Amino acid sequence: MTSPDLEAKPASLDGSANAVLELAGLLQAGRPEPALTGRAKEPYAHREVADAAHKFAGFARDQYQDAVALLAALSTRLKDSAQDYGQTDAESARRVAEFLNASTYQPPDQRTR
Repeated sequence: MTSPDLEAKPASLDGSANAVLELAGLLQAGRPEPALTGRAKEPYAHREVADAAHKFAGFARDQYQDAVALLAALSTRLKDSAQDYGQTDAESARRVAEFLNASTYQPPDQRTR
């Protein structure tokens, strides 16, 4: 499928899906360690600073997990899109072949209207 602004290639979609899934896996493997915020506590830090650090760490962990989940979901949709595109393309090719195989050529002077 090609237009001035759009081009779809199933192999490219599959490759992109794999790259996004790999990125999600790498992010999940390198996730932030919540125990590191344990250093921001009394007597090393003021109670308000410790509370703010723990609150921020919890928020950051949630955002991080959301990003990993979104990347994994995007990968799934890219794979689905590639498969759907391939099926649609195959169906279109089948219909064209069927039409051509069922057609016969008639010279213009032998055609009836």
